[in-house]
Amino acid sequence: MNAVARFVIAFALGLALGSAPAATNPVALPASAGAASSFYDMHLGMFAHYMYPAKSYQYGATIWADGSPMRSLDELADNLDADDLVATAKLMHAQYLIFTTSHANMNVLFPSAVMQKYLPGHTSKRDVLRDIIRAAQAQKMRVVWYIHPSDGHDFSKEDQERVGYNDGAPYQRYNDFYNEYVAELVDRYGKDVSGYFMDGGVPKRIVDGARLRTTILSRQPGAWLIQNGGLNRTVNDFGAYETLEPPYRGANWAVNKPITGEWWALTNSVILCPELAYRYTVLQASLKDLQGGGVGWSFGPHPGGHWELGVRSFCERLGILVDKAGPSLFDTRPSQSFVTTNRAPLIGLAYVATESRDGKKTYLHAFLPPQTPTLELPAPANGHRFTAAHLLANHHRVDLQVNTNSIHLTLGRHDRWDDTDTIIVLE
Repeated sequence: MNAVARFVIAFALGLALGSAPAATNPVALPASAGAASSFYDMHLGMFAHYMYPAKSYQYGATIWADGSPMRSLDELADNLDADDLVATAKLMHAQYLIFTTSHANMNVLFPSAVMQKYLPGHTSKRDVLRDIIRAAQAQKMRVVWYIHPSDGHDFSKEDQERVGYNDGAPYQRYNDFYNEYVAELVDRYGKDVSGYFMDGGVPKRIVDGARLRTTILSRQPGAWLIQNGGLNRTVNDFGAYETLEPPYRGANWAVNKPITGEWWALTNSVILCPELAYRYTVLQASLKDLQGGGVGWSFGPHPGGHWELGVRSFCERLGILVDKAGPSLFDTRPSQSFVTTNRAPLIGLAYVATESRDGKKTYLHAFLPPQTPTLELPAPANGHRFTAAHLLANHHRVDLQVNTNSIHLTLGRHDRWDDTDTIIVLE
């Protein structure tokens, strides 16, 4: 599916769904996956496409930094710098990495015996996925594999016939093929990854969702199962969006947004300032009824350890801002005192709020500096009574005045509002 079409579908779904339905209670990942927390606790990720379709693909594919096309799947695989990819994600403090096992035409980035059996030539010799895991483990970053259960639409007619994609309902041969492939993927890497991001909407008329879910969870209990562009609960526990829309509205499903205008590395440059990306990340963490994942900023690498113009500096600057946010972003939940609802627009939003897991601290993120040293807030929605306030950045006291219908926060004489985010801790 091309980027524009994905945006239209994702945006339409967002409008139609409004507040996304509550996810089923996520289960804890097995210790082998290094999961001390669930997908619900993820606020910031990186979404990376790295792909070779092996045929003409109208929406483009990963290319060399000088614009030269890839000549083979092995050329693509052999030239990925996995350490640099993960290190770049780490610059912005990504908690997790979504990485493509394959994209259009299902050319997979590991030596798959199943693919070689069904579709010879659709596997790389290098085990790129193992190298991604190794690099991510060194950085203590979670890994989620991108898969596409209905990707047969991109196959050649000959390949479609080989796997039964044209057989029609109930697509028994195609589901046999795909479940055998996914079983191999989970058996090979499941103990080292956190979950699976499923593209294509998991259409019920093609994909046997219940079977696919069983194939994964019988081998990896507790794996995060995430669906792009919807939520077919027969298969998945979490919904997600892909969108090219500038980050104007929050969504309590996970959101993935490219920062260069496309999902894989072409010859573009960053079109999104890191300050806006930071605010959107905080907005996602503050939304009532959030379902996990926050935002995954999307940008794919060029072969050879290169990036499109501005990617590294974007990550560095976003990482600095996330550092300054400290405990007010990670390991928090949406504030119950100052509530931000699903679909809240970022542009023009004066503030959002998160709170510590135990509810003892509320972090007020003031995005738009008031004209005076005083910020007025409504009375806490949950009736909580605050008794003290200070700036997170320097621990300077903030004057707190509590009235029946409002709260007034006034900065000290030597303090000023930050242009991007003034974080006030309320206790």
